Amino acid sequence: MRTRRRRGLVVLATAVIAGVLVAVGTGLGQGCAGITDRSVGRPGRTHRANPPNIVFILSDDQRADTLWAMPNVRRQLIAHGVTFTHFYVTTPVCCPSRSSFLTGQYGHHTGVLDNVGPHGGAQAFDDRSTIATWLRSAGYTTGLFGKYLNGYPELGRCHVPSGWSSWNALDAEPLNQYYGFTLNHDGRLTTYPRDPQHYETDVLAGLTGDFIDSAPQPFFAYVAPSNPHRASVAAPQDVGYYRNLPPATPPSYDEADVSDKPWHRQSRPLGPVGQRSAQRIRQSMLASIRSLDRDVGRIVQALKDRGVLDNTIVVFASDNGFMWGEHRLLSKTWPYEESIKVPLVIRTPWTDRAATDDHLVANIDLAPTFAELAGTTPPLPEDGRSLVPLLRGEDHPWRRDLIVEWEGRDVGFRGGPTRYVGLHTDRYAWVEYENGWRELYDLWRDPFELQNLAQDPRHRGLRRRLALRLHEVYRESCERSPCVIPIPLPTTTLPPGD
Repeated sequence: MRTRRRRGLVVLATAVIAGVLVAVGTGLGQGCAGITDRSVGRPGRTHRANPPNIVFILSDDQRADTLWAMPNVRRQLIAHGVTFTHFYVTTPVCCPSRSSFLTGQYGHHTGVLDNVGPHGGAQAFDDRSTIATWLRSAGYTTGLFGKYLNGYPELGRCHVPSGWSSWNALDAEPLNQYYGFTLNHDGRLTTYPRDPQHYETDVLAGLTGDFIDSAPQPFFAYVAPSNPHRASVAAPQDVGYYRNLPPATPPSYDEADVSDKPWHRQSRPLGPVGQRSAQRIRQSMLASIRSLDRDVGRIVQALKDRGVLDNTIVVFASDNGFMWGEHRLLSKTWPYEESIKVPLVIRTPWTDRAATDDHLVANIDLAPTFAELAGTTPPLPEDGRSLVPLLRGEDHPWRRDLIVEWEGRDVGFRGGPTRYVGLHTDRYAWVEYENGWRELYDLWRDPFELQNLAQDPRHRGLRRRLALRLHEVYRESCERSPCVIPIPLPTTTLPPGD
């Protein structure tokens, strides 16, 4: 188990580029006196000859089915890389998911189970061993630009996590402020004006471009803007862009019959008011994505301008999805496809045309992927595995299932789920809720998850096999490394066999 404790001051590194640290708005506070170095020992050397630069762009609450609204991503990344069509987050909530991206571990190993509380937020995360420390020790120049973890401001402005050469983190709650936001530039706080010239996504792209322009190679840039997290705010030129967009009405939208859902007694149809709300949320999120897409283009152009694009891996993903009225829900956290399935596109120097990959991959796979690309080995027991063989088109043994979990607060009283642990395979979704609810879907025959098979006697054997496999996978995970929650929730009797 990763130790969960509030970290004190850690050492700061000299800024890679002085231009990043120029105050654009009102400076709040001085630098952190006596803090001169925050690297993990001396920067090391990668074991790989000519290691690639890595740029990781992580959006916030973006569904998998939204890449049609991102022409730069399609032209600059998809056309020169691999799009993973079955990419999932193992906990569909911001902080637990981001902790998994940083470590390659499930939430029941990172200890970050929620955005807040004793097992949630930045205070629950042990940041002494992450992809930043691993790559820094391998000789990389590392920079973060944007959202780190929920609750980060509570750690204090002088808490700059280990491994980051350049630190530019959102540092005022709520973290998702598109104007008037505060950035922590290596321990020095800067609040940006509330004007069109200082739209958060554009500011972060500018800082990232400066970093790319002058950071010693190899470098790792982690770019994490707020888009399209609610309340989504579009850039000035994009306000109202999708006001006439027709509603999306898949079969699961405002689902007519939810009697198969174990929570159906607490659900009502969206009705006209709820449907209008779903449409407004969808329109505003898509409009917000437009600025992010332009800034992806700016970042790729910065790589071209320096002449390093041909030795750079560019990764685009999101921390979780969001439900736009499917199953009558306007939220995330639930284990449904719209909540857990997100985009993943990886541009590589060796890919000259668009490719797709349908392996079952997850956010826990990104950290080991970055480590292998950098020629280093993660010092943590990894739940994920490197995607490098898949990126190279190799015939490589791969997983057939993974865990999806929500082990934070019981948010049922707010229209969310109670705690659950589930098994997601390449075909089935099986979920065990703490209160005894069960859900089972055949995603091949029922991709919109309209018919819960958990109570269908014809699927009793399948139900038992999936339940046994879930407990087996969870147990194996806890054997690799002690779990914060050592057994799956709930611990009820397995369903009987045929």
